[in-house]
Amino acid sequence: MKRKLIFLLCLLLLCFASAAAAQNLEKLGSTTSGDLYIDKDNIQPLTHDGKLFLLVQAELHYNEETLPKLQSLRPELRTAVEVTQIYMYNNDGTQYALLKSLYTDKDDQVVYSVDGTPELKPVQSRLQMLLYEKALSQLEEQKRIADMLKRKY
Repeated sequence: MKRKLIFLLCLLLLCFASAAAAQNLEKLGSTTSGDLYIDKDNIQPLTHDGKLFLLVQAELHYNEETLPKLQSLRPELRTAVEVTQIYMYNNDGTQYALLKSLYTDKDDQVVYSVDGTPELKPVQSRLQMLLYEKALSQLEEQKRIADMLKRKY
């Protein structure tokens, strides 16, 4: 059962990664490492074993202080300027998993990739919760627009 979930998540990750060129980013806030953005076009609800999950793509654009430190610690990241991360949240947003991190250069080319795990852990920061809340708001907006387009006048 766990293999099916991982396979399904990998398929969705490929969809996210292929859509990376056409991003609709909104800044959520800043961390000590840089600015966090949500990609409002890459939010996907997912059901598995009767449970609802939410997949969300976010980007961290590194600041001028963190980037050199990161690049000096990991030579494979010498050209990286940001990281795209794909999160999975449970239905109420109290738990999340970091499924994938894609480090990209200034030309949006992936220079390093880190696979995460579907194991859920508690949300611990306000910014993580804000990412979930913003993703829900965006899904509601998309549904509202789709419902308006379906109406017959």
